[in-house]
Amino acid sequence: MHDDLETILIDRDSIAERIEVLAGALERDLRSRVEDQDLIVLPIMTGSVVFMADLMRHLPIPFRIEPVRAISYVGETTVATQPVEVEGFHPESIEGSHVLIVDDVLDSGRTIACLRKMAEEAGAASVMVCVLLRKETAPDVPCEYIGFDIPDEFVVGYGLDYNGLYRNLPDIAVLSPDVYRS
Repeated sequence: MHDDLETILIDRDSIAERIEVLAGALERDLRSRVEDQDLIVLPIMTGSVVFMADLMRHLPIPFRIEPVRAISYVGETTVATQPVEVEGFHPESIEGSHVLIVDDVLDSGRTIACLRKMAEEAGAASVMVCVLLRKETAPDVPCEYIGFDIPDEFVVGYGLDYNGLYRNLPDIAVLSPDVYRS
């Protein structure tokens, strides 16, 4: 499997350190907001599962997790122009709550923009977004918490996949184009 990787872009130690910093910023910003109201975390499955698991272990504030599944890619490597399909979103649980959307990578921005709009329309008290990675080519989509800015490379590992594979790698690596162009 490692022959498929060009390089390690972000190693596991750097990821762990950055997640602690993100969790600290989230705690400072959210603690006063969630005293009276619920915090609902919407992790976008499946890519954010590893990031979400590590992030939540560092968040000492109460919150509920309501995973959603958003499908915005037709193929494995290209961004579609069709609408984002969302499964598992329950608007009735959002009204009056603070919402934190957690995703693995901000790429096209369509999924995050769609979920933010859905949460706002459902009556969320506030909506914030936390992503592990933001590609340098990503559009200007509001994102309050960003782990790392990365080049426009096809990355895998730490929850990110190609064709369902590589999610279990502990580092974030650039996938060789030979793998996804063949």
